Amino acid sequence: MSDGQANIELPKTPRTPEEKAARRADKAKKKRAKGQTLSAITISVFLCWLGSTVFISSHKVMAERLGISTLEVTLALSSYSVVLIMIAIPGGRLCDIIGRKKMFILAGLVFFVTSLFGLLIENFWSLLLVRALMGLSAGLILTSTGGILVTTMHGNTRHNGWLLWRGAGMCGMVLGPVFGPVITSDVEWRTPFLANALLMLVAVALGALGMKESRDEDSIFSFGLLAPTVLLGLGLLSPYLALLVFKEQIESWPLVGAIVVGGIACLIGYFVLNRRDDHKLLDTNILTHNRRLWLTDIFGAIHVGALFVVVAAFTVILDADTNFTSFWIGIGMLPLVVPLITFHLLAHRFREKYGLTRQKETMIGCVLLTLTMIWWFAVAVRNPNYWTILPALILGGAGFGLMRLYGHMGVIKVTGQRWSSTLFGTRTFSNHLGATIGAVVIGYVLGAASIGTETLDPAVAKQAGVVASLSILVVIASAIVFAGLKAELLGLEDPHWHPRSSAAAGENSEERVL
Repeated sequence: MSDGQANIELPKTPRTPEEKAARRADKAKKKRAKGQTLSAITISVFLCWLGSTVFISSHKVMAERLGISTLEVTLALSSYSVVLIMIAIPGGRLCDIIGRKKMFILAGLVFFVTSLFGLLIENFWSLLLVRALMGLSAGLILTSTGGILVTTMHGNTRHNGWLLWRGAGMCGMVLGPVFGPVITSDVEWRTPFLANALLMLVAVALGALGMKESRDEDSIFSFGLLAPTVLLGLGLLSPYLALLVFKEQIESWPLVGAIVVGGIACLIGYFVLNRRDDHKLLDTNILTHNRRLWLTDIFGAIHVGALFVVVAAFTVILDADTNFTSFWIGIGMLPLVVPLITFHLLAHRFREKYGLTRQKETMIGCVLLTLTMIWWFAVAVRNPNYWTILPALILGGAGFGLMRLYGHMGVIKVTGQRWSSTLFGTRTFSNHLGATIGAVVIGYVLGAASIGTETLDPAVAKQAGVVASLSILVVIASAIVFAGLKAELLGLEDPHWHPRSSAAAGENSEERVL
């Protein structure tokens, strides 16, 4: 029996004016913290990626001003990417274990101080040290910010954070080759170090105010983790070092062999130490059980590498086929950059509004890239000037912007949020490896070129156009293959952004019962 009171709802007590004011203040505080966090992520990720590419075509200029050889400048500048790639995955795991906000602030302060020392660069060794330390902090910043947006944000805020992380990185990568020649030719080349320092300090301040701390509660930090961290980083670095040797056209097979053997030895050492330690760096095998991780990162590396080639190639083309100065070459590349970033950020909105799948968007991008090649060989090559090159820039930027076949958030959902910074480390690793492969390819075109120092031969522009077209063909072919793999292995849509309908879930549950 019931006494009739179980279903009676007590009237809600109205909030007092003080409680309403406190509630409004709390909402405003949370909104302000979100804005500060997103701003810190955007600024810091942009600076980290810009540092990877800003000097790509300015080695000769810097060599002349420092009084050292071009090879020495190249090796010193490459130390940024070398250390970044070495620290990306193991450093991301340290961010998960120690604390993502804590590591972001520490790495940001190191980046700030090191950038200030960039104003004092006078020789090879000072340039090498500054670039290496900046690369170390950049790797930790990229992985920690990714982990922060996944573990401390939810819903639309997390989605916007992911868009900003990805978009800021893309902006930094493509704007480096575009405006790098302007910086080194028309401005005192040490000035960007000061700008880097000031902007990173702003990002650190915003992060300290707005970010929430998060870490993997199932893992414990000990100084014994540092040795396997270094060994894992060196082992994963060996493919990059081998590519760097090819990029600089150092024909030394014994050196390549030594790098490969050393990398294998470091990986063996990591596995031995990691198995013996009670507090393991990686206590779960995240590489073999998640096929989405492999497909996402491999396709991402191909996409980034080809994009890097295209951006660098068109910079060479504008320098050879127009009378533009370094400043106007940078401005002239904006028709490629703007649609690239715009479509890259709006691709998800297009899927929601027009009912597109990632596969359909990617195929539209392939069509636009095909039109880019047709226009280049049918029109631009025959009458090379900026106005005939312009449509190729626009079509190429839009085509690459719609290449959104795989979503990285799905990788994190499958593997688990405790690995979020580690998985952003794998993304950072694959993207920089792809950019390095792109640099190897374009290096044969840029080998005798330094933008802004001399007018290039038009034959170099034709060669750059051929290399860019071949890179586009590789992207189109891989997109078709990976689109087929996505349908067979992963389903047509990313489950993170498109949860199953209740009806579909009910059908699946009935099948499991049967």
